[in-house]
Amino acid sequence: MHDAVGLGWPDGGTVPFAVAAGLGWPPSRPERDNPPTEQVSKGALLSGEEELPGSERVRQALSAAVSRGTSDAIGLSPEIGTVAQNAEVVVSEVPSNRSDTPIARAAAAAIGVRGSSRRDAWPRPQNCRVITIANQKGGVGKTTTTVNLAASLSQHGSRILVIDLDPQGNASTALDVAHHVGIESVYNVLVENRPLQQIVVPVPEMQGLSCAPATIDLAGAEVELVPMVARESRLARAMEQLDLSNYDYVLIDCPPSLGLLTVNALVAGAEVLIPIQCEYYALEGLEQLLRTVDLVRGHLNNRLRISTILLTMYDGRTRLATQVADDVRSHFGEVVLQTIIPRSVRVSEAPSYGQSVITYDPASSGAIAYSEAAREIAYRSVRA
Repeated sequence: MHDAVGLGWPDGGTVPFAVAAGLGWPPSRPERDNPPTEQVSKGALLSGEEELPGSERVRQALSAAVSRGTSDAIGLSPEIGTVAQNAEVVVSEVPSNRSDTPIARAAAAAIGVRGSSRRDAWPRPQNCRVITIANQKGGVGKTTTTVNLAASLSQHGSRILVIDLDPQGNASTALDVAHHVGIESVYNVLVENRPLQQIVVPVPEMQGLSCAPATIDLAGAEVELVPMVARESRLARAMEQLDLSNYDYVLIDCPPSLGLLTVNALVAGAEVLIPIQCEYYALEGLEQLLRTVDLVRGHLNNRLRISTILLTMYDGRTRLATQVADDVRSHFGEVVLQTIIPRSVRVSEAPSYGQSVITYDPASSGAIAYSEAAREIAYRSVRA
């Protein structure tokens, strides 16, 4: 029995469901079938050991991406596709100590990031590593990866220069570096031949971290560079005049396109880091990116190689994310970092405070994951 007033029922107080025919209800409550115990997604059962729907398309997308002879540009793993299909997916967590509580582990992680007296120094490369972070698909985490790797590496003793080559200037925002109209930026370097060192500014409260900011003027640089001589090498020539001995890493944040700005970054760099979102769409444009890297390597920069692939935005609640991660590992092998970056609200919040997640919330899953990814990159420099 239920109170019927206000629901269109007669003013009789309470009525049984069986007398509900006045509003089009059946004269009695219909019996419901028991719901199936298996989850159904797009007509396919996701129970037991059945393969995830679309996993074949994931493999086909990756096979197409690496089928054009791009293996020579892949660093650290000469044979693509030789890694076992059951490669383990590792999502970084707070450094584990089973005797600690979760709060204690999170506090230890925070101290590891903020407490300089207890922060260990990571290996520094013998020569400056110039790494281009590129992927023409938007929203895969290029800027987030650039900023947080730079912050983490700088907090462990490395000297970092971030070159913001995206007209949106998001990397400059996250590092709290002014990039409004009128500020000298990478635009002045590319179009007006301004020395790169003149626009580099230190990042506030981040020792060892500097930034070459981007302004909205860069949006027009693609057009202005077209008639210029050696338009693809403008950034490379600017960096030749920069004293790279002052830096351990130069990280170049690219726009979400394969235009002249990205090509300039590929010509200037020696390594390419590709962030890949753990979703199917992120794989569809991978072939074009690898082809572009191969063309630049063959005609403009024979030092260029894909040294690192970082899996981002991993959602452990979906089987598709695991499938994509496994297949990326099977195709690209050792260039894929063991650390996977999970989805994290803190990572998205940090730029609004002019910070990286490393300083904004060092105990969050995103901060810990990026710190572990940076550690991998630092220790790989010893083996490179």
